[in-house]
Amino acid sequence: MKTLLILLITPVLSLLSGYSYAAMSITFVNPGKQGERFWDMVTETMQAAANDFDIDLEVIYAERNRVRMTELGKQVAMRQTPPDYMILVNEEQAAEAILLATADTKTKVLMLLNDFLPDQRDRVGLPGQNPNLIGAIVPDNFSAGQRMMTALLNCARQKQPPPFHMLAIGGDQLTPASIDRNNGALNVINSNPEINLDRFLYANWNKQEAKLLSSHYLQWADRNNIEPAGIWAANDPIAIGASEALTEHENVAGNSVCLVGLNWSAQGLKMVKEGSMLLTDGGHFLAGAWSMVLIHDYHSKNINGNTGPLGQVRFQMQSIDQQSVDLYLNHLGDENWNKIDFKGFALTEVAMDAYDFSLERVLNQIKK
Repeated sequence: MKTLLILLITPVLSLLSGYSYAAMSITFVNPGKQGERFWDMVTETMQAAANDFDIDLEVIYAERNRVRMTELGKQVAMRQTPPDYMILVNEEQAAEAILLATADTKTKVLMLLNDFLPDQRDRVGLPGQNPNLIGAIVPDNFSAGQRMMTALLNCARQKQPPPFHMLAIGGDQLTPASIDRNNGALNVINSNPEINLDRFLYANWNKQEAKLLSSHYLQWADRNNIEPAGIWAANDPIAIGASEALTEHENVAGNSVCLVGLNWSAQGLKMVKEGSMLLTDGGHFLAGAWSMVLIHDYHSKNINGNTGPLGQVRFQMQSIDQQSVDLYLNHLGDENWNKIDFKGFALTEVAMDAYDFSLERVLNQIKK
């Protein structure tokens, strides 16, 4: 009798709450290192949203090793009982082999932050065309790169006459997000002849490598009587490394040399508040949470008979500068993502392009 009562009550509760009851298991193959703040933030927001939706979430780390990432993903796909869903990041274009390994399973794959490149798409197929691939949630990295370089240019114009000598330090040349971010910066450079791009280097997303590259650039600039106007850094760790190099060369970031970063990291926000960095773009670590929202919605619709794929859901990143940094810090500076009501982002009958993952909406969803 008790079991029958539970079976009768559960559908009613689901209707009242607006969500279809559908327990599910998800494995996230995190390409980063455990302890690497950005990827930990992705995991933390993902877990907070999974808690809201009662999702069984497993996270395994590839430790920035593309071979290890591929092996881990294949092992998950070959389990006797694989998860209902796998979340993959096409870091260094390494997700292709994992997706193909799911071919004989019922596991559905959602791409996170980095989708497949066009040549890979020919092999893996489109969402729906490949029955295991349901879609992707990706930020607009091209616009972020543009925004950052535009801010750097505007800052340089206020400090010295052209030409503006710039150093750009990207993450890598393989990851789709990095390629788009780099191209956004280059788009502004190529449209503004007053920018003199001295170097476009790559630091593998690493602070120490960025510091070394920046030091060598500053030494070169000194030898050639060049006054650098700005450094474009693809993420906050790279910006922090560049800032340390500037300090060692007695050239404090934010004074004569303009600096931008990306990640909304605690250190990056601190630098923005202190004035040593113009802005930190980002918010894309919240894509961990957004992936839970999308899978919840897809799973619910699938249970109710709607089996269409999600496709690619894109969202905008945003810059946090000195005008907005206190607003963010006052509400989310403690990095307690559990106080955000992620159920408020779910959609039922609304089109997928109606998702609102803006910072304003996040702040409005903080639990009172």
